[in-house]
Amino acid sequence: MRRSRRGGHGGMEFGGSGEDSFVAVVVTKLTGALLFILLLTMVIMALLPKAIDLPSSEGGEDKDDPIPLAIATPETLPEAIAGRPYVVALAATGGSGPIRWAIDGKLPDGLTFDPATAQVRGTPRVGTPEPAALLLRATDGMDRTSQAARLVVYESDRPLTTPSKWAPHLPPIPWHAWLEQGVGFLILWLVYLVGMNTLASLQRHSLAAEAADDLERNVRRRFTSYRWMVRLASIGAAATLAVWLVQQRA
Repeated sequence: MRRSRRGGHGGMEFGGSGEDSFVAVVVTKLTGALLFILLLTMVIMALLPKAIDLPSSEGGEDKDDPIPLAIATPETLPEAIAGRPYVVALAATGGSGPIRWAIDGKLPDGLTFDPATAQVRGTPRVGTPEPAALLLRATDGMDRTSQAARLVVYESDRPLTTPSKWAPHLPPIPWHAWLEQGVGFLILWLVYLVGMNTLASLQRHSLAAEAADDLERNVRRRFTSYRWMVRLASIGAAATLAVWLVQQRA
């Protein structure tokens, strides 16, 4: 501090340059601005709700909660048909890891269970008089569940139609339906006519080869016995078919 005399007046004057005073003013204003920003940020953070207080979009449930393990396979498994290939895969929902499967109960003859693929596969041999009772069990290592199931195997009626690859528009018709409509008698009649015509042709060829009268009589006698055999066989088959139809309708 020094005393100065300017314009005939005296006064006190601080030491230092004008640049130092300008820097001090700038620093003071910046400090005030930073303090204001900090205070405003604290107020905004206090007014914002916390994430834990916000309602969950899943109805209040935590998305990280694992879904309970449950068996999705229906209790009644798809029916199988004896003599035809069969395969069905077991399915489950939820769980937190690889699912291991097991089946308790006796599977129908011809069917097996593969735990690696969770599939029941095979070709059942015969139909089941009643549904096979099974128990499906699944576990993911931490949780386990089980469910009762039923499997039915039906007997197969072999269709008497042209193969589907030749005539896919024709529906398969069981052979029982063919016989019940009288088609069996028509088939027997056609077989009888073919057999009699075949014997008549063979007889003509045999008579043309034999010139003697005695040999000709033997040929006629032999083919006559053949015709009676065909007639008796046709009558027996028709009688058997008639009895079967009566039993089916009874």
